[in-house]
Amino acid sequence: MKIRWNRINRGLVLGAVLAAGTAVYVIAQNVAFKKNIPEISDKANEICKGIAEANVGDNREGVQRKLTACLQDNFISSDSKMTLEEAYYGCENKSTMLFQVENMELDTTGNDRIYSAEFKAISTSVTKWGVDGANVQIDFMMTFDCDGTPETLTPIGVYSTSLDVRHGADKEIRKTVKLKDSMNMYLLRDGDTWKVSTISFNDPFNVDIEYPDSTEGGEADG
Repeated sequence: MKIRWNRINRGLVLGAVLAAGTAVYVIAQNVAFKKNIPEISDKANEICKGIAEANVGDNREGVQRKLTACLQDNFISSDSKMTLEEAYYGCENKSTMLFQVENMELDTTGNDRIYSAEFKAISTSVTKWGVDGANVQIDFMMTFDCDGTPETLTPIGVYSTSLDVRHGADKEIRKTVKLKDSMNMYLLRDGDTWKVSTISFNDPFNVDIEYPDSTEGGEADG
């Protein structure tokens, strides 16, 4: 009986040690993650700004190449397939984003040009995702100064400006397109940097178009 109790006591002590070790490990992981939050937030914004800026140009094939390079550089290479639930609720990964870029409608009129593109984070919050990932929730605005009706790539997929112009006569004139939305960008550590695993979103764009006559086309849900 004494031997049995000794074994039980040793088991209890070992269990307590393991529990304490696990608690210390979790605390250390959380502390390390909190230290990385500024870096993660900056990286997410850097990726989004890179996507926006890659849209600039009048050679849309050249723009496609820039967008493809941007995605290749900033999304994880070990890309896994999304679940049906993720696809249904609105989710993008490396494969889906590259597919959209490859199938962007090229300009055949010679009118499409993006002079400038800007990504602006309105609010950003970072939380831990899984064991070693990060979820960056961003409310954002993207602004395009453009001619024609070019297709553009945003962090949540392709948007065609032709969907929200006032009428046909305004398709060729210069305009400023503003998109507002929110997203969850999930990042994983890849070497010494962070890269995108998936991006999820729930709502369609809120779109506003300003025309050179200083009137607005009004807001629309894209």
